[in-house]
Amino acid sequence: MREFWETIHWMKALKIAVGAVVAILLAEMFGLQNAASAGIITLLTVQNTRLETVKGSVRRFATFGVMTILSLPVYHIFGTQPWAFGIVLLLLLLSCYLLHFEDAVPINAVMATHYMLAGGVSWQTTGNAVLLLFIGSGIGVCLNWFMPCNQKKIEWLQYQLDEEIRGNLHWMAKRIRTVECSEEGNSCFVRIEQLASKLQQEIMIYLQNQTWKKDVYFMWYVSMRKEQCTILREISKQILQLTKIPEQAEPLSQFIEKMASQFHEGNDCAELLESLEDLYMTYRKQPLPNTRDSFENRSVLYCILIDLRTFLQVKREFYLSLPEQEQKRIFEKFICHR
Repeated sequence: MREFWETIHWMKALKIAVGAVVAILLAEMFGLQNAASAGIITLLTVQNTRLETVKGSVRRFATFGVMTILSLPVYHIFGTQPWAFGIVLLLLLLSCYLLHFEDAVPINAVMATHYMLAGGVSWQTTGNAVLLLFIGSGIGVCLNWFMPCNQKKIEWLQYQLDEEIRGNLHWMAKRIRTVECSEEGNSCFVRIEQLASKLQQEIMIYLQNQTWKKDVYFMWYVSMRKEQCTILREISKQILQLTKIPEQAEPLSQFIEKMASQFHEGNDCAELLESLEDLYMTYRKQPLPNTRDSFENRSVLYCILIDLRTFLQVKREFYLSLPEQEQKRIFEKFICHR
């Protein structure tokens, strides 16, 4: 029950209720017929984002023009009987299906009944309907213009996603040291995918509520993390192939722990890539394995090392692709984090 109440969009419901009342009062103040329809238009106008609201209003006005053009000959030829309204509605539905304007049908169907009740299409009834649409849609657009920013929610989901990936890195570091480590860390990819999907949804809402400048940083960020997670999946599969733990596993485990401790939005990964290169050169200087098992397990470690390099390069390239001001902002966050 508690989850049910938490999922209700109280702010949206309140905005619609208040906006509908204001729209009706304005329509009555201007002496419009069927003033209550302005409240219904406001109800249908308010969407989850500014972009959806504006697009819906444009579709509604365009469909109103189509509906008026259809109503004029039908009501003139066949009169204003209920079956004549059925003809108008049928033609309106077919037109909207063709144009993919299905969401504009309900209110324009109501407007078609206004024409029917008024005895047909006239300049007066058309003007009355246009004003109702203008008032109802205008109130709805104004209400959605003051949408609460969900940037804090995005940043919190971003933090949770990074923490899940950090936890996976800790598990990898531990699993490389011992084959007896539990496989629980492998299941975190389900949670990572869920968080990434939820984060993308919030980012889309964030972008659609931006009026002028489109700040796509968060979208780039989640795409980068998803690419890194694909690499981590492969590393996880490789780790599980280890049958024995070679002595070279300990330095690699320590490096992954270092990665986990420095896993942060603002890390440019330059230092980590240098450390990884040093580890790679150290491995190259060591003698080759002399047994089949040792060779296979050393090969697994080598593959893991190469994939870790790719993992870090993805973040490095993302960081370098950002504007200088954005690089400075997130690097300062990293310095404060450390």
